[in-house]
Amino acid sequence: MFVNNNTVVKHRYKGGQHATFNNALWSGMNVITGHLHSQRVSPITDYGRTRWGVDTGCLAYTQGPQFSYCEQNPSNWISGFGVFTFHDGELLPPELVTVWNDERSEIVFRGEIIKV
Repeated sequence: MFVNNNTVVKHRYKGGQHATFNNALWSGMNVITGHLHSQRVSPITDYGRTRWGVDTGCLAYTQGPQFSYCEQNPSNWISGFGVFTFHDGELLPPELVTVWNDERSEIVFRGEIIKV
């Protein structure tokens, strides 16, 4: 889904360890995805402007039974989501909300641990 003429939100574009950087590089736009489940923000700046490649993480509990297909192997997944603010049509630096402690229902946002 194109948010505007410089930002797109989609499940995936490029893959692999450097997907967020490559998404912004190869698209020429801000690209927000969730495919990696890993919460990453990769800026890339050229002569024109800064573009953001973002992976928002995984809304689900990453150790849940829905992921049994991973066969109990470690994953680089993080539960959370992204917050995106636009000013005059430009995406400001993306912010991540990260699950800090599932058992205590705590998240981290802007350097603060918040009970939800």
